[in-house]
Amino acid sequence: MGLQHEETNEAASALKAYLSALNEDPHSLFLLNRIASISMGLGKLDAALFYAEAARKIAPDDIKTLHLIGGIFVTFGKREDAKEIYKQIIKVEPKNPEAYLKLAGIYSLEKNFEKAEAIAKQAIALDPTAPLGYYYLGKIAIENNMPQKGLAYFLDAVTRNPRNVHFHLEIAALYEAQGKSDEARKVHRHILDAIDPGNREATVKLISLLIRNKSWDEALTELDHFAKAEPLNLHIPLQSVSILAEKKEYAHAIEKLLPVIDAAPEERQLQGYLAFLYEENKEYDKAIATYQTLLAGEHSYDIRLRLGALYYYKLNNTEEALAQGALAKGSNPQKPHAYIFTGRILHNLKRYEEAAQTLLEGIDKCESHPDLHFYLGATYDKLSRFEDLVKEMETAIQISANHADALNYLGYTFVEKGIRLDDAVVMIKRALTVRPDDGSFVDSLGWAFYKKGMIQDALTTLKRAVSLAPEDPVIHEHLGEVYLKANERDLAREAWIQALRLDPKNEKLAVRFREAHFEDPLSESHQKTAIDLPEHPTEPQKINKTLH
Repeated sequence: MGLQHEETNEAASALKAYLSALNEDPHSLFLLNRIASISMGLGKLDAALFYAEAARKIAPDDIKTLHLIGGIFVTFGKREDAKEIYKQIIKVEPKNPEAYLKLAGIYSLEKNFEKAEAIAKQAIALDPTAPLGYYYLGKIAIENNMPQKGLAYFLDAVTRNPRNVHFHLEIAALYEAQGKSDEARKVHRHILDAIDPGNREATVKLISLLIRNKSWDEALTELDHFAKAEPLNLHIPLQSVSILAEKKEYAHAIEKLLPVIDAAPEERQLQGYLAFLYEENKEYDKAIATYQTLLAGEHSYDIRLRLGALYYYKLNNTEEALAQGALAKGSNPQKPHAYIFTGRILHNLKRYEEAAQTLLEGIDKCESHPDLHFYLGATYDKLSRFEDLVKEMETAIQISANHADALNYLGYTFVEKGIRLDDAVVMIKRALTVRPDDGSFVDSLGWAFYKKGMIQDALTTLKRAVSLAPEDPVIHEHLGEVYLKANERDLAREAWIQALRLDPKNEKLAVRFREAHFEDPLSESHQKTAIDLPEHPTEPQKINKTLH
């Protein structure tokens, strides 16, 4: 009965049957070994050792029993005891390669790599055609931080057993660790195409590599195959949904996601993902309806803000956006984001007093949130409350020393006013350590250099700013001013033409253009000069001086 249960992988039933049989024959070496082996598999190490030692008393030199005890000692972490067992096996059976390899493995765990390698080579000498010795040498080399040597041994193992999946997986893992993702992908592909088409580990690794390499279509094909093999694994179609969203194939992503939601209706975050996909697919009514179904849940605060953002940014429905912000505030007054969201909308609507009041209300509830102070400072800027602006920006920086926006905003403000220029440069450079490729920040630094009279530094910096943010009209305007200071009039004129092309409503710059004795910026000749410049349909937005 015990053997039948083992054949059907019913370990607990097999153990029960063997224990029953042991009552009838307490000195059966076979029964003691089987009970010890099954107990070990079930994690019952004390019982496994008890029955294995009982078997050893009956047959002290039985190789199977000794291997079993050695494995139990290794699992227990009793390495010295395990070494003695494997040495005993070698003494009883000098040509037992498994004992050499197990002993080599223990020495490798103890970082005695030289001895481990020597013993593993003894195993290979017993049977040079056997792959396991080379595999062990590979593992020892990897433990010894010698990946190339390990790879060579693994390849030797593969040449001796080209269909061993585990050897191939080790090689692929080494390639991946070395950053050779293409080589790793080829190995996993070989496993699936030529050795074991259903191998789960190779499939998962291959898909991961394809996604990391942004090989979206190939990854989707593999995920479709994987989904057929594991139809109940909902993580698989969710990976496909994520890839399709990355490809901006939102309709297809929605199509894939809906059956997953049907299979797991209690997973509310999937509904949120669906609403997001509807938004991106411009199915706004469906997005709103989906968000509405989530409002009764514990995350209604976040859903209100998501709804508000949809109304404001996608539907241009300011009143509904503000209503959702107010509802979010009411649902959890201690959280800052609803105050920030509402304050920013009011700011953009030029309702600065209301914006300031909202942000102050937020600070009253959660004083230590730096963004509340940052946006309040930006609002005070619009209200011409310079001292309050400085105070709020400095507070934001005190709370969060690396608040890049506050550092840049305050630094740029000082530059615009021509005060504390050295402090301004320090602040802007601190902001750039956080976001070194932010075109607005680089522009601020270039403009500070200009105000300090460092014209060449200003030119170099502003040219980089233009390369980082070519559609920001303010940067072109600043660059033109610096070119003019450097007496590069043609370059100044071209920079200003680009600025006006990007921001045609900049009357101040148009006046400056004429004051510099350039031709009318809207003349036919200059329109032709700038004809290749992109249209810019909205007012220029610059984080260091306005809210987004």
